[in-house]
Amino acid sequence: MQTLQSSPTIDADLSLPPPKIGDVEVRGRREDPRWQLAMRIASSRSLGRSRLMADFLLYVVDRHIRDRSEEITEQQIGVLVFGRTEGYDSNEDNIVRSYARNLRKRIEDYFAGEGSDETIRVDIPRGGYIPIFSTAPAKSAATPSEPDDETGTIDDLSADGAEVAPAAKEAQEEIRLPQQHQTKRSDDAAAGSWFLTAKEALRGRLALTALCVSLSIGLLAVLVPLLRRLPEYAHAHADQALSHALWAHMFTNERDTFIVPSDDGLVIMQGVTERPVPLANYLDGSYRTKLRTDQVPGTPELLKLGRRRYTSVVDLDFVAHLAQLNEVVPARMMIRYARDLRIQDLRTGNAILIGSIEANPWIELFQPQMDFSFSIHPGSDIPSGIVNSHPRAGEAAIYGTPQSDHTYGLIAYIPNLNSTGHVLIVGGLNTAGTEAATTFLLTPSLMKPTLQRAKAANGGLQPFELLVGAGNVATNASTPQLVVERIGLP
Repeated sequence: MQTLQSSPTIDADLSLPPPKIGDVEVRGRREDPRWQLAMRIASSRSLGRSRLMADFLLYVVDRHIRDRSEEITEQQIGVLVFGRTEGYDSNEDNIVRSYARNLRKRIEDYFAGEGSDETIRVDIPRGGYIPIFSTAPAKSAATPSEPDDETGTIDDLSADGAEVAPAAKEAQEEIRLPQQHQTKRSDDAAAGSWFLTAKEALRGRLALTALCVSLSIGLLAVLVPLLRRLPEYAHAHADQALSHALWAHMFTNERDTFIVPSDDGLVIMQGVTERPVPLANYLDGSYRTKLRTDQVPGTPELLKLGRRRYTSVVDLDFVAHLAQLNEVVPARMMIRYARDLRIQDLRTGNAILIGSIEANPWIELFQPQMDFSFSIHPGSDIPSGIVNSHPRAGEAAIYGTPQSDHTYGLIAYIPNLNSTGHVLIVGGLNTAGTEAATTFLLTPSLMKPTLQRAKAANGGLQPFELLVGAGNVATNASTPQLVVERIGLP
């Protein structure tokens, strides 16, 4: 039986204090090679800066090593690692399963890259969360192929490398003989042969000429339309190159990119109660508690609505388009429901926040550094719209939607909370406004002028904000148009 040993090339730092997950101290067994391996993976580049993913791995390894595998359940992990309340409904809140999928991928990346020299490996099989340890397969050294003992001269091989048969070799030799050693034909036969050869050659030349003329005509028929559209192709390529610069900043190997669709259940809830939900109340859940305290009519149904996870088809369509971008790094693309996002994610990662502040309260953190901001007042006489903090000549102070046939959307590219990454806010005053913003952003020809002006001297992009407008036809947006643009931070 083989004994698991730690890798001699990568050692865990045993001087560090045991990590804590919430109020639970994770001790493991420090001398155990399995614990040392888990510590190396948790601090590796493959896991990035995801503290929750590292806590997840360390928790399940610790409980497994200490023979407490009965504590490795979705419910326990949700409570102890992700801070969920006791008895939460894991069917509605699938954060553990979501993180488990990403953790399995990150572990594979570790062993394929920086952990390729590990002598033991760990896997978390699908269908559960109990880790399995095994010895890493030994690397087999490549054996150089032995040269063939039987070699032949070039004359003994045909053009494709096959050995030439004796009869063929004789024919080759005959071909190589000087002309004077071959049997002379009679003068008449030679003359007749010459006439036939000349006639055949003439036919061949005529056929070849006809073929060339036909090919030339066909080639011109193909090339002329292509040449006419060459400027169009050149413009399309330039548009794509500028869009590539934007998406290459949003999706990188260095950090996770969190895509956060709107919480439409929250929007419905605010519309019924006519109460806005600030970010602080959204995070601690107090907006639901207050409904019970104030005995709002229909509270049980409203609370169900607040717990459910709804988002719009527009958001899902946008996420589907993002996933198909060439610049996406699949292992670094994280789709998070708004309630599952953590403020640390917006400090260290990139993020794409979809919807208005009413549907995605995280936008509240970034509005102070923006020229344009959402101002939503359900059930109030105060007009709702997108506020222009510093209106210029010809610009309005607020862009609202008093008419049902027009809407506005907002696109903002700004630094994350630590200015180490980027946040892209894409939303609108309603579903049609968000659709207008996403359509504009995903159309390279529409984004080209702004991206050209936002291009920095170092090749990067300056922050920018775009206010777009569109017709609203049965909650669907018509072709969006740029209304106001801002380049650089206010």
